[in-house]
Amino acid sequence: MKSRVRATIIFSCLISVALLSRCGGGSSQQSVHQLTITTAALQNGTSETPYSQTVQASGGVGPFTWTVSTGALPHNVALSSSTTNTVTISGIPDTAVQGQAFTLKVTDSASHVASQGYTISILLEPDTLTLSPSSLSFAPQLIGTLSGTQTVTVTNTGTAAVVISSIALNQNNAVDFSQSSSTCSSSIAAGANCTVSITFTPSQLGPSGAAMTLTDNTVGSPHSVSLNGVGITSGPNATLSAASLAFGGQQLVGTTSPARAIRLFNYGNTALNITSILATTNFGESDNCGSSLASGTNCIISVTFTPSASGSLNGTLSITDNAPGSPRTVALIGTGTTTSYTLTGDCFYAVDPAGLQCTETQEPTLCPPGQPANTTSVTSCGSGGSTRVDDSRRCSGGTGGRCVAQ
Repeated sequence: MKSRVRATIIFSCLISVALLSRCGGGSSQQSVHQLTITTAALQNGTSETPYSQTVQASGGVGPFTWTVSTGALPHNVALSSSTTNTVTISGIPDTAVQGQAFTLKVTDSASHVASQGYTISILLEPDTLTLSPSSLSFAPQLIGTLSGTQTVTVTNTGTAAVVISSIALNQNNAVDFSQSSSTCSSSIAAGANCTVSITFTPSQLGPSGAAMTLTDNTVGSPHSVSLNGVGITSGPNATLSAASLAFGGQQLVGTTSPARAIRLFNYGNTALNITSILATTNFGESDNCGSSLASGTNCIISVTFTPSASGSLNGTLSITDNAPGSPRTVALIGTGTTTSYTLTGDCFYAVDPAGLQCTETQEPTLCPPGQPANTTSVTSCGSGGSTRVDDSRRCSGGTGGRCVAQ
């Protein structure tokens, strides 16, 4: 357990997380910003032309694992092997397709999961209707207040008029965005353009993502622009990426687990002053938070589990700061065991994103046979039976293989 006491900054009046609260207010509800994918729309592509689009996630703590959980990417287009909170979809598509649907899933180091559905088309010829820019990003905005206007230009590069059926705001946080004005009518003449103006009024703390979708009579329809913004509150804020941390499997008594991490965000417009970060018995913490967290920034708190006895062991991570609701806590959960297992030299891993098919391969370098397995659990794939693995050791296969123990 690690304890640090930092200089305490006393305020005569703390500003509540609620934007219009007065002194003496303040919410006792803890703010938690779960892992989410904030990129709500992707652009269409053209066959035999390089395609590249970036997808962004917010919240959670790396390393991250990205997969296509349903549907499929267009032919010859693939996900990058990113372990960060961004991933790139790229390639040179070679097959035309209309409205290809798929879902991206991201999983962080604490097994939190977020998903986002997308639809893109691969055209034989360049699209005759273009939307520029392909995404809008709004500056951090106080909750409940109206941002400045940003504009999307819609251009018809073809030789015939384009008929517009609708312009709509959709996806997860569409309520936070508004179409303030538009010069687009029911059609756009050949070579002409029009504009759509968008504003952002956040209703919640943290990132908001939505899309402006234009439906028309071109082969690339619908066309979408990703919308992104961040809601902040007046004064300091402390928002956690999770309300609990569970250490999976069983940890051998007296040994220390790999670190599990959470992220602390300051979605306030002033600095968050941190007095202490403490973990109770059987758990330890380290962090890069320092004594102050600037507006719009975040830090990582890493927690380890060293059981002193077998059985279920619970603890608490406490963070004391100058934001409303302090101190805030994270529930810590682990299981100790006195039963010792050893590695076999094999790696067990999933070979498809859904984890329904698994395989086992020899990897004696990464999974040294005979060495103790510190954090054991039992895992299975479909009807293929169960295998005991060491959760503290990763090997190279599939979506993150684990060393086999016996």
